[in-house]
Amino acid sequence: MEIFDMHIHAFNTKESPEKLLLEMKQAGIDGGCVFSNWPKRANAEPGTDFDTRLNEVLSWTKGHEDRLFPVLWIHPYEENIIENIHIAVKAGIAAFKMICTDFYVYEEECLDVLKEIASLNKPVFFHSGILWDGQVSSQYNRPLNWEALLTIKGLRFSMGHCSWPWIDECIAMYGKFMNAKTVRADMAEMFFDITPGTPEIYRRELLTKLYTIGYDVGDNVMFGTDSSAHTYSPEWPSKWLKLDGEIMDDLGISEENRQKLYADNLLRFLGKSTEQALHLAPTPDNDNHWSAENPIVKGIIRKWYEALRFPKQYDAPFYKALAEIPVTDTVTTFSPSYNTENGLRNLLNVLYLCEKTKEEYEKRGIPESILMDTLSDIVIWTNTWSNLKGGLYLCELGWLQYHLRASLFRLGRLQFCMGKAECDIPEANLKEGDPVIEVHIPEGKGMSREACVASIAEAKKFFATYFPEYEYRGVTCHSWLLDPTLAEVLKPESNILAFQSFFKVVKTDPSISILRYTLRWDASLENYRQIPATSSLAEKAKERIGKGGSFYIALGYIPLESFK
Repeated sequence: MEIFDMHIHAFNTKESPEKLLLEMKQAGIDGGCVFSNWPKRANAEPGTDFDTRLNEVLSWTKGHEDRLFPVLWIHPYEENIIENIHIAVKAGIAAFKMICTDFYVYEEECLDVLKEIASLNKPVFFHSGILWDGQVSSQYNRPLNWEALLTIKGLRFSMGHCSWPWIDECIAMYGKFMNAKTVRADMAEMFFDITPGTPEIYRRELLTKLYTIGYDVGDNVMFGTDSSAHTYSPEWPSKWLKLDGEIMDDLGISEENRQKLYADNLLRFLGKSTEQALHLAPTPDNDNHWSAENPIVKGIIRKWYEALRFPKQYDAPFYKALAEIPVTDTVTTFSPSYNTENGLRNLLNVLYLCEKTKEEYEKRGIPESILMDTLSDIVIWTNTWSNLKGGLYLCELGWLQYHLRASLFRLGRLQFCMGKAECDIPEANLKEGDPVIEVHIPEGKGMSREACVASIAEAKKFFATYFPEYEYRGVTCHSWLLDPTLAEVLKPESNILAFQSFFKVVKTDPSISILRYTLRWDASLENYRQIPATSSLAEKAKERIGKGGSFYIALGYIPLESFK
């Protein structure tokens, strides 16, 4: 996805566009708009004259006009302003910027300037909202003042910082402009500039109101940072991209609307795109409510919930969550920390991702039966976490990412994952980081030796058939089930001991994993005594640990020659 920063200040500094682009790239920014220094009459400070500003900003974008767009800051009462606007456009200025420091936007001289700019098919970036300039000036920047622009034919203008702290007024003004377009299609078009100005604690309020009010805003929101061209700090845009991304995830903002926010809308605003925006006009009862979500997402989620045959007891909370919780189509496989406090959203996100996993299976020709067996782990972990939380809940996203990325597969009784060796295993001729196949044991019935033999045999064929390019150098397992001391508490005919016989153990570490797998997933040394044992192994584990004994997690391998 392309990202443009539409709000960068040059501030009368020595041009260095290559350095600027390099610093922008570090933040994932592809280009943007560079504003000239302020004009002579912009505020109490000296400012710079027209020629100096024009040459300065063109120097900042020279040679990179496909990614850096020069914007000239003007004042409506500058000498020769109309003539200078034409000179600027001929010189390559892409847009104009104005801050109402000592005038109202509805003053006749200002309206004349805006009409001239509109006639040249150029847009105007406005500051709006509170103005930190050390002057008594904020009254000039209340968004309702911009109502006067309604009838300027063909004008495109943006409201900087969404007029914070008057964001409600700004959004209401947008609704009026959209409604007016039902009367005259050539009326002025208003855009939102979400450049920070909204302090961090107001950011969620702004984006929530903007994207959920029901007004058709998707084609009219633009991203900026208020950065300096000569000291463009990658940390600043990265911070806002991360924060906004998290908020938009929660709001279910679609990939299409994010692409518009970060690139497409700016290009249309500047007249560099031939795309046309067709808007829904807002009505008082909001009966044509616009949504920023992708309408197909929830149908996909519902399909996978039903396909995986979740227990009926989850139906009511699931369908309630599906109706109430927004889900974005930009969701990807997760890091372990992703949104773990919202188990219902986690479940919806994971079910949506199942569709992308299916597409990957289809590309490789992997049978659907293997897909469904593998994704059944989602139901297992939903049961585990729902039992812990007392209601429908899913966590364990760090684990489920391997299923969703099509790197882990359930083949019969066991699971096999393409991974990397955790450490050097000289006995297996493995170095840390070498590609391996990891063996995992999902919850289920009947882990007999015969079932394990069949599963391993299936895995040999599976990887040779569907991942012939994967040149694994070993087969490993790191599990509490390989603990050699389990032989002291299990019967000789135990399936667990039969499973151990496939592996050569090379490393053990003390662990209480056995409590989590035999008692409850939240079992710990602090609470295990209060959790009832439901199996003889659980009883023996509690007894040994209660007497100060230990269990282990062990790393083992299957000799490669016997696997291949």
